[in-house]
Amino acid sequence: RAAVGIVLCLGPMNYPLNETYATLIPALLMGNVVLMKIPTIGGLVHLLTMEAFQKALPPGAMNFVSGRGRDTMPILMETGKIDSLAFIGGSSAADELIR
Repeated sequence: RAAVGIVLCLGPMNYPLNETYATLIPALLMGNVVLMKIPTIGGLVHLLTMEAFQKALPPGAMNFVSGRGRDTMPILMETGKIDSLAFIGGSSAADELIR
């Protein structure tokens, strides 16, 4: 297995801490650049965690945005710069993202 480039990670909003990072950690361990869409629920905890990751990793390896997934994810997917999507959530939300 090898790095694929830029991985857009999205964890579920209803399990803010334990599942959110299940997409992030493997992507980083494989050497990818990560763009994490953090949940708005528990926002301060996620913001502080993302800042800690950014301080511990090489510059640019860890990036994040916040907002409702159904609002922010399509815009990010349409940039053409995302090489892979790491997603934990419902199938209806996934269907919307890959359209």
